[in-house]
Amino acid sequence: MIYFSVLLAQFLFNVLKVLEIRYTLQHNVPKLLFNSVWINLVSLASTYYSLDELFKGNWVIIMFYITGSVVGKYMGMQIKITEPNKRKKRFNLLEVI
Repeated sequence: MIYFSVLLAQFLFNVLKVLEIRYTLQHNVPKLLFNSVWINLVSLASTYYSLDELFKGNWVIIMFYITGSVVGKYMGMQIKITEPNKRKKRFNLLEVI
């Protein structure tokens, strides 16, 4: 059960981190703040359960931690987010570079 908890927490953490970057680039502050709360909660759970198992000498937990991270980032990149129809044109440093 702990393995699944760590895998799920890392998966959610990485999906939420990808969404955080997207919301930041869109200047979508309400979604960014709500997302930030969930990132912190999931991060806390993932860190707690992972370290608890590592301190017990269970090194297998590292595989679940990394697997959840990689799969979470991949799935987070697959989520389609539509841009708002009426968006102000702002200076974007990434477009200049």
